[in-house]
Amino acid sequence: MRSTLEKQFGSVPVTSSELKLALQEYRAPLARIAMHQRRGEIIPLRRNLYLCSPESYSRELIANRLLAPSYVSYETVLSACGIIPERVYAVRSSCLARSRSFDNETGHYEYTCVPRNYYPEGVTINRTPDGLAYLAARPEKAICDLILATAGLRLQSAKAVREYLECYLRADMEVVASWDADLVHTLAGLTEKKKNELLNLERFLRHECL
Repeated sequence: MRSTLEKQFGSVPVTSSELKLALQEYRAPLARIAMHQRRGEIIPLRRNLYLCSPESYSRELIANRLLAPSYVSYETVLSACGIIPERVYAVRSSCLARSRSFDNETGHYEYTCVPRNYYPEGVTINRTPDGLAYLAARPEKAICDLILATAGLRLQSAKAVREYLECYLRADMEVVASWDADLVHTLAGLTEKKKNELLNLERFLRHECL
C-alpha cells in the first residue's frame, strides 16, 4: 500500500523542509520523518533530500535533484539511446559545481564539471514514464562530454574518431551517422579543452561516417 507521503510527492525527490511542512500536523515532524525512514517508506538520497517512492523512481530525475544544476550525460545517455551496447550502472551527469559523486540506496551517481558557456548547449528535456521532466544531453553532447572527460584520450584525426567509436565504444554507427554535426561544431567552439578532438568528431560526421 502506498504511504501518505508517496501519494503526495510520488517519485519526485523532496527536501526535509518539504517533508516537515507535509507533516506539520504532528508535534515532532523530524521524529516522524525518522519513523518513515525506519519503515522503509522514505529513502535518504543525501543530506536533506529524500525519496518517498522507494519502489518506483527515475534515477535520471534523482540525478538532476541530487546536484543542481546538472544534466544526465556520458555513457548513461549513450546506453539509454541504444548507441552503445553496455548496460551502465552509474548515472553520470555534467554540472557546473566541482566534480563529485553520491551513493545511496538507489545507486551510484557521478558528476563532472564542464565549462559554463559549454554547459547549456545540446541539453534537452526528457520525460520519465510517469511524465516528470529531467534534463539530459542529446547523444551528440553526451559523446562530446565523454571525450572531454576521458583522461589521456587523443583523437587526432577522423580515422582515430572512427576507431574510438567502432572499436572502443562499439557504437551503433548507423545511429551515429544521423548525429548533428552542426551541434558538435558549436560545442567545439565553446571549450578550449580537447577542441581539436571535437572538431575531428565533426569532420568524421560530415565526411567519413558511413
